[in-house]
Amino acid sequence: MHKTNSPESQGNITYAVLPDGSADVWIRKNEVQLPEKDEGPQGVEADEIYFKVTVSTVTKEEISADIDFWFDQLKEKEEGLNADYLSIETYRANKKKEISQICQSTVFAGVDISISSGTEHFSLKDEDQLNLFGKQAQLTAGIKKLEYHEDGNPCRYYSAEDMQKIINGAMEFKSYHTTYANSLNMWIKGCSKASEIAKIEYGAPIPEEYQSEVLKDYLAEMAADKEVK
Repeated sequence: MHKTNSPESQGNITYAVLPDGSADVWIRKNEVQLPEKDEGPQGVEADEIYFKVTVSTVTKEEISADIDFWFDQLKEKEEGLNADYLSIETYRANKKKEISQICQSTVFAGVDISISSGTEHFSLKDEDQLNLFGKQAQLTAGIKKLEYHEDGNPCRYYSAEDMQKIINGAMEFKSYHTTYANSLNMWIKGCSKASEIAKIEYGAPIPEEYQSEVLKDYLAEMAADKEVK
């Protein structure tokens, strides 16, 4: 960032398209009219940032609509860099990837489930989920005592009732987070500015217009359970 002086206001953006398909961009904030001196008006001073973008990736309109975001992201960066990475579509793709990774790690970390012996924690990595599918098949076959293990503990036998609670709780936990992440992606898809996407975090309440019917049902059930408790 640097200071710029001019005889009159230059506006908050200059977007100069070059023959190679790139654009030189200057954005400005904090414009002030300098006081007059004996020799006459001193013009206008502003904070200015210079950077480059690819025209097909970032339009002038996109920057103008979100100029505070662009300014804040670039004010500490080296001037003249290519800032395509701040484009809304890049932010959208990266945020969706981030959400997918957090959803997966949250599911893999597992869930606490209350059974007859108390509350136990069960991880839900891919192999754990496969094991639980196998246990469901055993339950369907009528087996009454099933071997399984809580995280960090050796295998032991669980009753059919406890095993069903473990399976149901694990699958509901995974289904909720999968459904939540899906609605979160719909929210990301609906954003029109990179600054809006940047504020979205996993675990945040999702605006109702982006909540799927399934997520609304989950949220209603969770609210009802909370009232009961």
